[in-house]
Amino acid sequence: MNRILPLLTLVFFAAPDLIAAEGFTFIKNKIAITAEPDATKVTVPYHFANKTNRTLTIAKYDSACSCLSAKVKGSKLVYKPGEKGEIRVQFAIGSFSGTVEKTVLLWTTDDEDDKPSTVMSVELTIPVLFEVEPMTLLWNLNEDPKPKTIKLKVNNDKPIHITEHAGSNKDFPYELKTIREGWEYELVVRPTSTDQPGFGMIKITTDATIPRYKRQQAFVCVKRPKK
Repeated sequence: MNRILPLLTLVFFAAPDLIAAEGFTFIKNKIAITAEPDATKVTVPYHFANKTNRTLTIAKYDSACSCLSAKVKGSKLVYKPGEKGEIRVQFAIGSFSGTVEKTVLLWTTDDEDDKPSTVMSVELTIPVLFEVEPMTLLWNLNEDPKPKTIKLKVNNDKPIHITEHAGSNKDFPYELKTIREGWEYELVVRPTSTDQPGFGMIKITTDATIPRYKRQQAFVCVKRPKK
């Protein structure tokens, strides 16, 4: 069984330096992180230098995702030739799991057509200590209502037990099977009918010590097939 070590790992991709003749040069503009299982946020440093022969001024920096926030070290925005700086990007993990990639854009006052000088990318891997696969079971309308299975697997150095479970829709009866107590379970679901669309949720409560893994959800659905 795989084990996830509770370590924060930063991997700087061995890509060439981001040569920005018209702007800042970043040592690495893409960084991969493996967060600690109980982390709620991680901070990623991006180091850069002004390798041009003129003064550069940071105009703004932004991300399309509210999960990211950025701050220039020392709030310094103006850099003379040869000066170095650092931008710290903070990733709020929230409900993310698995591997997620997000970006932060940076503009200088010299940028034209509102095009950013630099794209900073962070690839964050959040350990999945309690794995639900698949997250959703689907049946097409009028499909044979045969049983389908959701596998629940613990990827931890200690067992995580299911303490409670409940379904939200009686038209999707299910059975919880224990394969290995604290390590592996199965949810076997068989809809009473697929004559009409339907949706349900199975809520799972565990004894995990990390709040993120105390409550899990799986979904079941009868849907109309795409034309």
